[in-house]
Amino acid sequence: MATVHELGDAGKRFSHVSPAPETSDVEVPERRLEPGSAIFASPEQMRHDYLTAKAFRQEVRRQKRVQRKAERGQPQSLHDIEFR
Repeated sequence: MATVHELGDAGKRFSHVSPAPETSDVEVPERRLEPGSAIFASPEQMRHDYLTAKAFRQEVRRQKRVQRKAERGQPQSLHDIEFR
């Protein structure tokens, strides 16, 4: 019977905990579309959105690759280095 009371107390204690803030290493685009909205979008808009997201994912992968190689002391690939 004591176990039932302990479980009840634990349930009350943890039911009031605020949700943890969502954290991520990947930046999330500020614009979120409604599910199913692609059906009504123009093909040009969908192509633009796809290519923009693809370029973003490629850049994130490149940055991670450069950081990983720098941490390991490995030489960088010439196409990964930015000359800006």
